[in-house]
Amino acid sequence: MLKYLLLFMLINSISSLEDNSFDSYVRYVKQYDKQYNPSELYHRYSIFKSNINTINNHNSKHLSYTLGLNNFTDWDKDEFRHTYLNNISRPIKHNYNMYKYKNLTIPDSIDWRANGYVTDVKDQGQCGSCWAFSAVGAMEGQHANVTKSLVSLSEQNLVDCSTTNFGCNGGWPDKAMDYVMKNGIDTETSYPYTAMGGSCSFNKSNVGATINNVTLLPQGNMSSLYETLATIGPMSVAIDAEYDFQLYSSGIYNSTNCDPNSLDHAVLAVGYGVTLNGNKYIMVKNSWGVSWGMNGYIYMSADIDNLCGIAEHVSYPNIKK
Repeated sequence: MLKYLLLFMLINSISSLEDNSFDSYVRYVKQYDKQYNPSELYHRYSIFKSNINTINNHNSKHLSYTLGLNNFTDWDKDEFRHTYLNNISRPIKHNYNMYKYKNLTIPDSIDWRANGYVTDVKDQGQCGSCWAFSAVGAMEGQHANVTKSLVSLSEQNLVDCSTTNFGCNGGWPDKAMDYVMKNGIDTETSYPYTAMGGSCSFNKSNVGATINNVTLLPQGNMSSLYETLATIGPMSVAIDAEYDFQLYSSGIYNSTNCDPNSLDHAVLAVGYGVTLNGNKYIMVKNSWGVSWGMNGYIYMSADIDNLCGIAEHVSYPNIKK
C-alpha cells in the first residue's frame, strides 16, 4: 500500500501539468503491476506516450492487424531489442536430417492446439531464451504425437545445460534439440523455469522426453513449412521480430518492414488457416506471456512469401514410435 500511496502522490503532482494520458498510464501501471521508483516513473511515462501515439496512428489506418497495450508498452525499442531479440550467426548444420518436399495434398487449415500437441503459453521473462521455448514447444508436440500424452518440458534445462547456445543471451532451437538428442530433457515440474542462467542441474531420472534426430526444412521454402505443419506437427521457426511486433495486439500481421535475413526471435508455428476473405495465415505461439498478442499468439500472413523470415530456419525433432 505504501508503494501505491507514494506513486499516487507523485501522479497527482504530475497529472495537473499533463494531459489525460497520464491517467491512462496510472491505470496501465496498476494493471501490469509495474514497480518503478519516482525517478524512473516519468521516463517510463514518456516512452508510454510515444508508444500510444504509434498504436493510435497504426490503428487509425484500419489495416489487417492492430497494435495495443501489453507489458512492453512502456519499453523503448532499443531496450526491448536488447532484452528479447538476439541476432546470432546461424549454426553449422551437423548430422541433421534434411526434409524433402513431397507435394502432398494437405487440408485447408490445421491447428495442433486442438489435437493436444501444444502446452499453455509460457513467459520467458527478461531472459533472451526464446530459442529454448521454441525448441521445447516442438519437442512437446512430437512427444505428444508419439506417446499420446502432452508433457510440459523444461526450458531451464536447456538454458543451463545447452553449452552450444548462450543461455539468456540467445541461441538456436536446433542446437537445443541437439543437446536433447544426446542427453534427454527434464520435465518442467522437475526443472522449473527461473528466467536467468544457472548451473546445470540435469537429472536423467527426471527425463520427460528424448529425441533421435533433428530435421531442418529447406531454407525459405513456404511449401515445405505448410506440408510439415499439416502432416507432422508444430514447427520451431525463427523470425525477425523488429518494428511493431513488440506492440502487436490482434489480426493478421503483414508488416513488410521486417527483414527475412535478420532473424532475431524463435517461436513455434502451431498451424495455419484462411479467413472468410481468403487471407492465409500461420498461427504462431510466442513466449511473452498471455498479455501479449492474442492470448500469447500472433497470426502471421502467409500471403506474403516468407514474411519476416518465418520459413528461413525451420526445424523439428524426430522421435521414434
